[in-house]
Amino acid sequence: MDITRRCDYACRILRAAYKSGDAYVSVSDIAEEEDIPYAFARSIQHDLVKGGLIKTVRGAHGGLVLNCDPAEVTLLEVLEAIQGPVSISLCVMDPDYCEKQPECAYNKVWQGADRLLNGYFASITLKDLFEQGGTHPAIEKAMDAGEAPSPRDGSPVRDGSSEIRASACACAARSACAQGPCR
Repeated sequence: MDITRRCDYACRILRAAYKSGDAYVSVSDIAEEEDIPYAFARSIQHDLVKGGLIKTVRGAHGGLVLNCDPAEVTLLEVLEAIQGPVSISLCVMDPDYCEKQPECAYNKVWQGADRLLNGYFASITLKDLFEQGGTHPAIEKAMDAGEAPSPRDGSPVRDGSSEIRASACACAARSACAQGPCR
């Protein structure tokens, strides 16, 4: 799962709207302040309106403003509004994606990761994030969780290596899964 540039920019737009309070702020001002290409910001604005997160008013004194309670809206809801369901693998979201999915051991690992990731994003509201930033308890807990467990042989975990990042799902990469090659 990648947080897309579109989603990153959407979060920046929401932060700018939060900072402006009840005052409408123009998309062009946000785009300039947040270093977002204007045309891209306008496109993202439509997604945020469609998701019910902001509302807009046209005209010289128009712009955008939050249309949601930031104390109630979670980061998960924002991510889903912009880029759809949060999942690390297509085989978790779509049972028809891989015929081996029901008995595949990897699929259960990906399902577990999805639950952890969704729970984490759902535990952070926009208000908490904008006011607490990195000191939010869920973020601090995740950051203090330590390093990834080492393999049984004691070799170091290579965080971010190309082999690890090559694919989130062996099935999605059409390589070998626990039950043999996919399709």
